[in-house]
Amino acid sequence: MTSRRDFIKIGSLAGGGLLVSLVVPAYANTTSNNINSQEIKMNKFLSIDTDGKITVMLTKHEMGQGTGTSIPTILADELGADWSKVQIKKSDYHPQYTWQEMGTTGGSGSIEHTWDTIREAGATAREMLKQAAATRWGVDTIALKVENSFVTNIGTNEKLEFGELAETASQLLVPEEVTLKRPKDYVYIGKPIKNRITKKVVSAKALFGIDMDTPGMVYASIEKCPVFQGKLIDFDATEAKKVAGVLDVFPLILSEDEKSKIHPKRGYVDEGVVIVADSTWTSFKARKLLKIQWDYGQHGTRSIASLEKEMAQARETAPMTFEIGNMEQVFKDEGNEIMEAEYNNPHQAHALMEPINATAYYQGDHCEIWVGAQDPSIVNAEVANVTGLSTDAVSVHVLNSGGSFGRRYHVDSSMEAAFISKKMNLPVKVTWSREDEIMHDHFHPCLRNYLKAAISSDGNVLGLENTAISTTGYSAWSNKWDHYYAIPNMRCYLSKVPTLVAEGAWRSTGEHSANLAKECFIDELASKLKKDAVDFRLELLSREVDWGNPSSFPDWVKNYFLPRKKIIRQRHIEVLQFVKENALWEREMLKGKGRGFAISNFGDTICAEIAEVTLDESKSGFRVDKITAIVHCGMVVNPHFGKGQIEGAIIWALTALKYGGLEVENGIVQKTNFHNCKVLRMDESPEIEVIFIESDERPTGLGEPGTPPLAPAVLNAIFDVSGKRIRKMPVTKQDIHGAGA
Repeated sequence: MTSRRDFIKIGSLAGGGLLVSLVVPAYANTTSNNINSQEIKMNKFLSIDTDGKITVMLTKHEMGQGTGTSIPTILADELGADWSKVQIKKSDYHPQYTWQEMGTTGGSGSIEHTWDTIREAGATAREMLKQAAATRWGVDTIALKVENSFVTNIGTNEKLEFGELAETASQLLVPEEVTLKRPKDYVYIGKPIKNRITKKVVSAKALFGIDMDTPGMVYASIEKCPVFQGKLIDFDATEAKKVAGVLDVFPLILSEDEKSKIHPKRGYVDEGVVIVADSTWTSFKARKLLKIQWDYGQHGTRSIASLEKEMAQARETAPMTFEIGNMEQVFKDEGNEIMEAEYNNPHQAHALMEPINATAYYQGDHCEIWVGAQDPSIVNAEVANVTGLSTDAVSVHVLNSGGSFGRRYHVDSSMEAAFISKKMNLPVKVTWSREDEIMHDHFHPCLRNYLKAAISSDGNVLGLENTAISTTGYSAWSNKWDHYYAIPNMRCYLSKVPTLVAEGAWRSTGEHSANLAKECFIDELASKLKKDAVDFRLELLSREVDWGNPSSFPDWVKNYFLPRKKIIRQRHIEVLQFVKENALWEREMLKGKGRGFAISNFGDTICAEIAEVTLDESKSGFRVDKITAIVHCGMVVNPHFGKGQIEGAIIWALTALKYGGLEVENGIVQKTNFHNCKVLRMDESPEIEVIFIESDERPTGLGEPGTPPLAPAVLNAIFDVSGKRIRKMPVTKQDIHGAGA
């Protein structure tokens, strides 16, 4: 068993003071992702200097979600620090940090994965400061309290500031045990503390990737092959080179050796032609003058229409992945009614506010990268692969980013910048145009679900079958009907077809994909059986799902997966009961308005949403008036950020419902900028009410859970007001009002 002394080390700062370093995370080896984490050596995590200044190293990426404030808040609370004296310093990538501290900033996991480690570190430093004060005063630590960066003698009211005790504390042994604060004693946790970087952002002092500048830097952009996996045949740069300020023009083609080393998806780089110039705008201007011959390859004749045909054909041969009970029998039994539906969840773009970019400086035996990245370890690995350097010779400086939503998990821009810098022997900043960012996105995968249910004559759902057809570019669909509604007979099929665009993570990934079909079909069943939507879900949750024979499962499934499923199911029930007890669903609707319900989990967080909709004559044919979100995420570390994350996820998902999808013709993405890759406008945004269920349980994620329930809740509301079942995205005016609308 790992002791506190094993994972927290204490040292002195160079100028005097207390240095707390992490060695092994307190949360180690509790998830499959961390099984192979290497132990780390000393790394600075928290420091208190002799002036009382407290510095917290931020190892997670800040991309607008507030992690850069929330994590230090947790530490400051356990430490008993004065929040105004806490400074937050971004940490560069270092392999000594484990996956828990510096792994992917994504999957709504930053707070959940660091919660134990951060609290332990803060509490350990607090107890050592108390011990230093107890030694000085000759009293027992039980007579002391810590608050606002002071240790106070309760009996005499004497006080010592942290800075006065830091050096002495640094000489002490790490205590074997510390007592963590109880939730009722929290000072900052649970309070709506404002984002520490907001003022810097609005005053242009916060450094984002696109702001990067360094002496001697040149600027590059790339005219990429417009078709996924297409190749460069030849190009004529005669006119481009005539543009004043152009420094060089050359092809971007990775060698076969380089391709063999990089990850085929997260390290994928489009072939193209590079323009290096004295400014970004000069390189953009010169790009327009290039004459290029492409080989569009296997995707050059494909389109969304052809993809849809391929997916329909794949349904016929989809292999079975999961079965419990006897589906054949329930489908054959006379008296059982069969109900079927098909759902289409298309590709989705990220449409980031800050276009993709990266800066690199290759210097022969070393390469530096400056980039906003969700996982700097991947940047480190893939830049090493493309430059031929060791990972130790690649430094990654992680900057803020203006939105990510999964897109900045991919590291193509960092690889491009390193490739160009190596060619130029100069620091190079690569900037993608808005058109580059949208047309060469790593899109959300396309998923189709064919659902079939058997209903008995007495109104019970006896069986459910799901056939899922997905594109292959990104794994965003589980092989099982991964939900918590207990149906005695179930069967799943899964087939995949080749993608025609680059694919990747998109806010809420597989949960968003699957939930459209799941929560709409459950609603259709409730309507068919004339049962209330919330009551019907509670009825199906009354029994645990049969996940199969536990004896056939590996240990990690039995020890982690199945117990977690029980917790998630219980949280579903608690959310639904909260909705009923507070009459959130029962309120009457005005004539002409519809109401819809959906619920989902992302990780261990449950989010239910009630949508209120009015049909109108706008371009989309409907208006979402209000979304009420009921969220169970354990303890809410910062309600200000938590509310913002749910609101953002709702707006994100509503954008996809109204304007999402992708048009591809002859392999070329047709959306190019915000005029045809639309995002929700302010006047289209609904009223949003976010309700958190009070809990003292450890916090779970909030960045993504608000996305999956939105689309089905709104579609269910549209049915409620119109009587029409819409089973696809995006929703158009014609879908609601007919072809002549």
